[in-house]
Amino acid sequence: MSPASRRNKRRQLLELYGNHCYWCNKSMQKSERTIEHLQPKSRGGSNALSNLRLACFSCNNSRGNSLLPPPGKNLRTQRAQPHEKIAYDFRTIANFHS
Repeated sequence: MSPASRRNKRRQLLELYGNHCYWCNKSMQKSERTIEHLQPKSRGGSNALSNLRLACFSCNNSRGNSLLPPPGKNLRTQRAQPHEKIAYDFRTIANFHS
């Protein structure tokens, strides 16, 4: 991935999943964020958003190219889901307050 592509993917992942590590759910500082490949590239994984998540350096580095969670981490029972984008109809809200 080029640096510009990596920045764009990181921005998209932040918008979709928030600023928490996919594995340990820790809130991350900008310097701690890494792009995690759920299926590692060395095992045929791609750079598609569906295969990427944000993870802290510690979790990403300890996982290596394994398909399993980092050592000491359990599979999360509820995977990170994209944030719902809620569109408000302001006319409905205005009528509600009338």
